[in-house]
Amino acid sequence: MKLVLSALALLIGALMPVQVGINASLRALLGDPLLAGLANMMVGLLCVLLVLVVLQVPWPSAAAMTSVPAWAWLGGAIGAAVVVVSLMAGPALGAATLFVLVVTGQIAASMLLDHFGVLGYPVRPMSGLRIAGALMLIAGVVLIVKN
Repeated sequence: MKLVLSALALLIGALMPVQVGINASLRALLGDPLLAGLANMMVGLLCVLLVLVVLQVPWPSAAAMTSVPAWAWLGGAIGAAVVVVSLMAGPALGAATLFVLVVTGQIAASMLLDHFGVLGYPVRPMSGLRIAGALMLIAGVVLIVKN
């Protein structure tokens, strides 16, 4: 199962710059990054609703919905920010620069989340090798951004 999930994660990673390019084209056609972001999120919502219906996922009760802590709803806001920022930054920075910066931010945040075991992640303490790996990735970012 981990192999399948790893392959899917790699596929999604490969599709992210494709998504930004498609969204940038939509931005040019619609004339505004926020409208393109709204269209992106609406299509995403429809896709998730379709999967929920097809898989017959039961809806949570009102009590379950109201018991969710406020911070748990921030994932949607972060997703919207990712779409809008990539719509604005992608055409200006280019796909490679945008995504090496995104990946650098992801690695830094992921290492902290793992180290402290927050948000449900298992604790995976910082180590010299993990830090060295992150520094090598940052060096790669510098090389890509500068050239």
